[in-house]
Amino acid sequence: METFGITLDDVYRVFLVMFRTAAMIMTVPAFGHVSIPRMLRVLFVMLISLLLLPSSFMTQIEVPPTMMHLLFVILSEVVIGFVMGFTVVLVFSAVQFAGHMIGVQMGLAVASILDPMSSVQISIIGQFYYLMSLVIFFLINGHHMVIAALVRSFEMIPVGATVTNPGLQAILVDMTYMVFVTGIKLAAPVVITLYILNAVLGIVARTVPQMNIFIVGFPLALGTGLFMIGISFPFFYMTVNKVFKGLESSLSEVIKILAG
Repeated sequence: METFGITLDDVYRVFLVMFRTAAMIMTVPAFGHVSIPRMLRVLFVMLISLLLLPSSFMTQIEVPPTMMHLLFVILSEVVIGFVMGFTVVLVFSAVQFAGHMIGVQMGLAVASILDPMSSVQISIIGQFYYLMSLVIFFLINGHHMVIAALVRSFEMIPVGATVTNPGLQAILVDMTYMVFVTGIKLAAPVVITLYILNAVLGIVARTVPQMNIFIVGFPLALGTGLFMIGISFPFFYMTVNKVFKGLESSLSEVIKILAG
C-alpha cells in the first residue's frame, strides 16, 4: 500500500530510526535529563531522526513477517542506542563517584540530595562535580561528538540489523573498570590531603587528649576539602577533558563491535 509516495516500508524505517535515536538521546544526560521538558525531548528526538533519515536509506529494508520478529528488531535498535548512550553515562558516573568519595572524607556523607536522572541519593560534592563535567562536556562540543557517533552508527549498522556480538560484554566491563580508575584519579588530590589531615588530627588527639578533636576536626576537614577542590580544579578540568576526548574512540569501538 502506497499513499502520497510513502510505502509501509518507509514508515517502518522511520520508526526504527526513531527507536535507536530515542534510546541514545534519552540516555545521555546532556539531552535526556529530566529537567528538560518532556515535549522538548520528544521534539528533539523527532528532529534528529528526521535529519538522520537519509542515512538509513542506504540499505534495503522490509517489514518483518511476524510480530515476534518485529519486536526483536525494535529491541535490537533500542539496545544499539542504549549501549552508545550508556558509554557516555559511564563518564559522568566516574565524576559522581569521585565527588562521592570526596564528600565522605569531608564528612558530608549524610548531606545527600536526590539525583533526578538516576533517582538515587548522591553526595552534594558529587552533584557539583557532575554539573561541572556537564559544562565541560558542552564546552568541548561533546554533544556534537555524540550526534556524530549516532550518524556513524547508521552508516555501519544498517537499520533493522540484529545485534548478537558477544564481544560487547567485554568492552562494557572494561568501561565500567574505567569508571573506578577515573573516579579515583579525580578524587586523589582531595582525598589524599584529607587522609593526611585525619592522620595529623589522630596524632594530636593522642598527644593532647584535652582537645575535643570532633569539634575541631569537622570544620577543619570541611574547610580543607573545599580549599583543595578549588586548588585542584585545573587538574579536574584536564582529566575530565581528556576522558571526554577519549570518548569518541570509545564510541567508535562500541559501534564496530555492534556492527560485528
